[in-house]
Amino acid sequence: MKRTTLAFTLVAALGTLAAHDAHAFPHVVRKGETLASIAKAVYGRPDLEHVLVGANALDAQGGSAIAPGMRLEIPAVSHQRAALGDTWIALADRFLGDPRHAAVLAEANGSHPWLPPDPGMVIVVPYVLRHFAAADETIFDLAERYLGDKMLAWQLVVFNDLRKNDIKRGDVVLIPLKNLPLTPAGEAEAAGDAGALGLAAGRILERQRAIEEQLPALQRSVVEGRWIDAVAHGNRLLGTGDFTRREQPLDPRREQPGDLTRREQPGDPARREQPGDLTRSQLARIGKLLATAYVALDATGAAIEACKLYLDNAHTVHLEAATTSPKLRAVCVKH
Repeated sequence: MKRTTLAFTLVAALGTLAAHDAHAFPHVVRKGETLASIAKAVYGRPDLEHVLVGANALDAQGGSAIAPGMRLEIPAVSHQRAALGDTWIALADRFLGDPRHAAVLAEANGSHPWLPPDPGMVIVVPYVLRHFAAADETIFDLAERYLGDKMLAWQLVVFNDLRKNDIKRGDVVLIPLKNLPLTPAGEAEAAGDAGALGLAAGRILERQRAIEEQLPALQRSVVEGRWIDAVAHGNRLLGTGDFTRREQPLDPRREQPGDLTRREQPGDPARREQPGDLTRSQLARIGKLLATAYVALDATGAAIEACKLYLDNAHTVHLEAATTSPKLRAVCVKH
């Protein structure tokens, strides 16, 4: 299977980032607006005005006053979709300009740099803010101000390749910001730059996280033998109908709206490997749980399709005789 290439062009290396970051969108100050009111409008949090100050180097100009007609850059994260074979090192190199930023990128997405991202997973790419250090400012001060916890100073040390924690006045410190959720008003304002921000991908990320939260409930239904509930829940997560109701057998040569794997249309190579909005591991887990439920209900055809979903998406297949029912092994082996 060919590896899907994520189309994205990095505007500049981190060391030469300009004030206009690829993830920012413009805002023209209106009469009566303040940095706090703008932050509340776009982020829902007036206390994030310091992000606007740093992103627009207002403190470097001797203050944070703004005036009507002034153009500001509003920082926002972007979203990209991991492909089969991607690593955090490769993604950090591609989207943050340096493979050494893999640890920070992985942590921003709840993972570790030594664990490969789940194919199909929507990842958050932090906005990189350039902060000009003031006198007597420490790396711990910046971590507390921008990252919300001074103990996260290690991220700034790693991200800036600092040999020690000391910074001096005038030093440029790169700050990777991952918690910049936009309000509906902020999203509307960013809509003109949706390609860079990846707002649609952000919606997919929300769905993936919601499904991750519901998977334990699906697991419990199967463990407790509530097969009908499991089938209904699993198919809801997939956004499909109950496959026991399919009137015609699946024709692999045709695209079908009810196809369990929700194949993309042929003209979309960027998403062809990733069916629907789910990650591959999510598809695999749901497929195996559905196959178990269908086997218990003697719905062999549907069980075979569900097992196909599992086999096609599982990183490592586990159908050992000691832990797998003979019926489930039979339908999967038949497939």
